[in-house]
Amino acid sequence: MINVDNNFFKNFINLLYIQSIEIIQQSSEDYDEWIFKNYKIDETLKEFKDYKVKDKIERTLVILNGKITFKRRRYYKINSETGKEEYIFPLDKLLGIEKWQRIDNSVKEKISSFITENKRYKDILDTMEHVKISLMTVSNIMKNAKTDEEYYFNKSNKKIDILECTHFSKY
Repeated sequence: MINVDNNFFKNFINLLYIQSIEIIQQSSEDYDEWIFKNYKIDETLKEFKDYKVKDKIERTLVILNGKITFKRRRYYKINSETGKEEYIFPLDKLLGIEKWQRIDNSVKEKISSFITENKRYKDILDTMEHVKISLMTVSNIMKNAKTDEEYYFNKSNKKIDILECTHFSKY
């Protein structure tokens, strides 16, 4: 008799998440390598032309599939006015993430989309089990989400529409 794993589909889905993270990690590092090889000659990277490579630093970012850790180069140049080194991470700039950012904008947008559904933080975590964040992180993202027209995540053009509740239940 064949022994069938009762968790076959769950294990398979977990494997897919792990593989997707590995693919994203490798793609990020490959893109950083491409930047390194082309930043002096490529016209799209001209803003980095005066910089020199300082070192490689690991970066961890929470994405919808989980936590991803990849290495990317840090570049520097000497500021002519102050004489101090200025640092930049071209990969971060091209990916649209800030140097202090630990959670990707897609995760913030997904969590904020639950505002209109009145979900509990625990319910939100359950629907996003592979993201691996805490209840406090969900709370902070929800608390910091603003509903006015001027609010954008990370100064991107993606606006979060918050629908107002037009009906109330009577007791």
